[in-house]
Amino acid sequence: MADTPRAGRRYRVLLTEASSASAREILTVLGRQGHEVGVMDSGGLSFTALSRWAHRRHRSPRFSADPERYLDALRQVLTSHPYDVLLPTHEQAVALSRHREEFAGLGAGLAVPDFDAMRKAQDKVAAVRLFERLGLPQPDTALVAEEGEVPAAAGRLPAYVKLPVATSSRGVWRADDAAELSGIAAKPQVREVFARGGEILVQRAVPGRLVMIQALFDRGALVASHTVLRRREGVQGSASAKESLVLPEVTRHLTELGSALDWHGPLSLDAILDRDRGRVHYIDVNPRLVEPVNAEVAGVDLVRRWLALSCGEETGPPPVARPGVRTHMLLMAVVRHAEVGRGRGAVLRELAQAAAGRGWYAQSQEELLPIRSDPAGALLLGAVSACLLISPRLWQRLAGSGAPAHALSAEGWRQLVDAEPRRNPGNP
Repeated sequence: MADTPRAGRRYRVLLTEASSASAREILTVLGRQGHEVGVMDSGGLSFTALSRWAHRRHRSPRFSADPERYLDALRQVLTSHPYDVLLPTHEQAVALSRHREEFAGLGAGLAVPDFDAMRKAQDKVAAVRLFERLGLPQPDTALVAEEGEVPAAAGRLPAYVKLPVATSSRGVWRADDAAELSGIAAKPQVREVFARGGEILVQRAVPGRLVMIQALFDRGALVASHTVLRRREGVQGSASAKESLVLPEVTRHLTELGSALDWHGPLSLDAILDRDRGRVHYIDVNPRLVEPVNAEVAGVDLVRRWLALSCGEETGPPPVARPGVRTHMLLMAVVRHAEVGRGRGAVLRELAQAAAGRGWYAQSQEELLPIRSDPAGALLLGAVSACLLISPRLWQRLAGSGAPAHALSAEGWRQLVDAEPRRNPGNP
């Protein structure tokens, strides 16, 4: 049984977006392995900008603004360029799942689940109900259908209020008291959900450490997984330092979840780890890989196996990660200082520690912008750091407050739910 895609083959791989941290890390792994990579690029600030591993850039509309228009551009690229594999690096996986049969017939290997399974993962309300049915641990959660029901959920405070479709920490708010909870319930985005007959989540905050879990499934069977502990928080809830760990309980839960969904392709989950009890509580699920470099360094090459799965090849038995492998994202740490108001001195100290390999950077690898192997990353790090040294308040412009170009908005989700999937052009 082959453990990887055919030995020595150089794949022509198309990534569905160019701007996210996940796209950058997937590009890094593919570049190191010698594959030829193209990216769909909607412009703006991009983590893949200037990378020597992005061989071709295809201009595209913003996915968040109009998924169906974005898919039109993607169709044109796939029909005019001979790509072997299409890897959905962010929520383009949702759109491709909706039109799975058609895109599977365009020549590039693709691994996404059917849309019924995708809906259960993408919609947070549906995911809560699924986890409840499977008996998988999650925080105490109230599903609220109208503003007048919000006060009844106050017994779960402090809590996180979540829209049913949200990403990149948008559409999620923390409420520590009843007044904050009522204020969140009055937000236009929340009222729009109620007006459309939907529900929001009010989820009790669970103390503990954040763990980030990635998995890969072959028609419901778990073929690889990896778990990291967020050792240090980055900007907007990201992880600026991670450490790999092995949690057998998580592997059991993933096996059950993948089987119940008959999932095909990558899936990622966030959970809170109760260190005293050694138990996780799942708080989010995403139909994609999230930042897979730590997994690669720890011996679980999720991207290589994703290629094999997309091409219909055998992936081999699931590998076991080495625990204690440390990676970091210097850029996320630098911007985090500005976000919380620590100022220029903190930014300079962070850069100095990284340069000297001290503190968090001792025996740790850079995962987002690996300057030694892809030197252009220094330009992005340098430009962002210079902006923050001029004015730390610029972090808001750099990080952005609206939906990222690569993310799925609530309106985009409704567009996909209502869309009629197209037939495979090869079928009568």
